[in-house]
Amino acid sequence: MGTLAAPVTLSPSAQGSSTQAAGVVTDLVCDNTRNDPFTGTYTNVTVPAGASCYLRNALVTGNLKALHGSGSVFVINTEVQRNIHIRGSERTVKIGTPGCRVDPPVGNNIKVTRSHNVAICWMTVNNNIRVTRNDGRIMLRDNNVGRNIAVNNNLAYNHQPGDGRHHRIGAIRLKRNVAGSHITVLRNANRGLILVDNTPTPET
Repeated sequence: MGTLAAPVTLSPSAQGSSTQAAGVVTDLVCDNTRNDPFTGTYTNVTVPAGASCYLRNALVTGNLKALHGSGSVFVINTEVQRNIHIRGSERTVKIGTPGCRVDPPVGNNIKVTRSHNVAICWMTVNNNIRVTRNDGRIMLRDNNVGRNIAVNNNLAYNHQPGDGRHHRIGAIRLKRNVAGSHITVLRNANRGLILVDNTPTPET
């Protein structure tokens, strides 16, 4: 069996299409469009300020990190073997799987902070999901978490273009999530709660 090529980092100017040379595992600086998602295998993924990132049917063997001021971050049907950390995204964050496909796992934790519009669905997470200090719509649905789910200290809802007119748009929604230890939904400013069939029953 041949050896893999040494890891390299793709800059936005060098990325081009989402295709990847066979057998090459790279770090990825992610800046692409929804119509051209990255689908390869990457060691770590970084989303810089001002960039949006679209991963679909990909594998990240290390961490995914979106820096303050990033745009949309979509992690769809993608396995991340260590951590996802998104801080200060200025557009929509979606982590999960479309439809009813097998849920993609995250080895350690998902943490989303200081972002606008957060949807986390159909994820299997070994340790924790933490959603804090976000000001947009918040929904967690059908996740299976080994330790804790914490949706705490989020800001008052701040309507932005594209948010739509959903009934009770500012309410925090947790539906059919399972956590091994605790689910907490605490100290969220001026937020209603819609809680359906979570285990254990969330502390509010």
